[in-house]
Amino acid sequence: MRRLGDNESDAEQKLLQLLSGKWVTAAIAAAAELGLADALTAAPLSAAQLAERLQCDESALSRLLRVLCGEGLLEAGVDGRYTLTSVGAQLGSGQLRDLARFVGAPFMWTPWAELAHALRDPRRSGFERAHGLPLFPHLDRHAHDAELYHHAVDAFTRRQARALCEAFDFSGLTRVVDVGGGLGTVLTELTPRFARLTGVLYDRPAVIAQARALWAEQPTAARIETESGDFFERVPAPADAYIIKHVLHNWDDEHAARILRVCRDALRPGGHVLIVESVLLPGNVRDATALLDLEMLVLCGAGHERSKPQFRRLLSAADLQLTATRPLAGGARLLIAAPR
Repeated sequence: MRRLGDNESDAEQKLLQLLSGKWVTAAIAAAAELGLADALTAAPLSAAQLAERLQCDESALSRLLRVLCGEGLLEAGVDGRYTLTSVGAQLGSGQLRDLARFVGAPFMWTPWAELAHALRDPRRSGFERAHGLPLFPHLDRHAHDAELYHHAVDAFTRRQARALCEAFDFSGLTRVVDVGGGLGTVLTELTPRFARLTGVLYDRPAVIAQARALWAEQPTAARIETESGDFFERVPAPADAYIIKHVLHNWDDEHAARILRVCRDALRPGGHVLIVESVLLPGNVRDATALLDLEMLVLCGAGHERSKPQFRRLLSAADLQLTATRPLAGGARLLIAAPR
């Protein structure tokens, strides 16, 4: 048998480590689905106590706990009780638990097996190959999957919405529209901070119904309208600003430019289009946005992340110009655009 040299052995171990990423992701998603972090929030617990609380087999759960300790999400004390690390605490309710559940959900996991087919023919996404429908029509027909999807998006949207309040001055605005705004998290963060501001949540009918139920009792709910429609054809008008958060990456350049053009034409004089997206870095560096770019290929086919030069060309096609960019939370950036 041929023996591996040191360099070749290191390369082999590196590849094996990368391939094990699937197992780590599944372990984290399972912990989120079980509610493991919430169970450990109050006090450390043993494997037996956790198994009873989470209704799991103790021996099987111990195998998961060992992996989570190795990945730095848990720590095991000498007394055999487990505590959360700062990373593991992110799997608690109100943190990133819903995102982890979403990543590990079967309806999201299966499309990645179709990545090679999507690379050969991106006109049909891995998601459509796996489920027979594109992503958004599928969500409209499967309420449980839609709930997971929107709550996962909401898990990091709240952080980005708070950063957006600091990154752009909304104090002089009276009406903003959140285009494809999901559960309305951006508007429910903006309106309490800016007394003159009113908002319109604009999305598909099924999403609007879910959003209304979530924040109908909030103090500023009366200052948020809801409207459903097709953002390729029209948006509520007029407005001082149109917020387009993680929407453009779902579409090819032709459709993304159409969304931007519709918003540009509906702006009040002096208004802005506020784009929240991840931006691809130059070069072939290790980059979470590059991985998200593959996710868009799997989920949406023609959808993709963009570099700053690509955004400039896209904006130009919609008769807009980029006036400023600012960092937000979670690796996203705010791109501020105005009519040319």
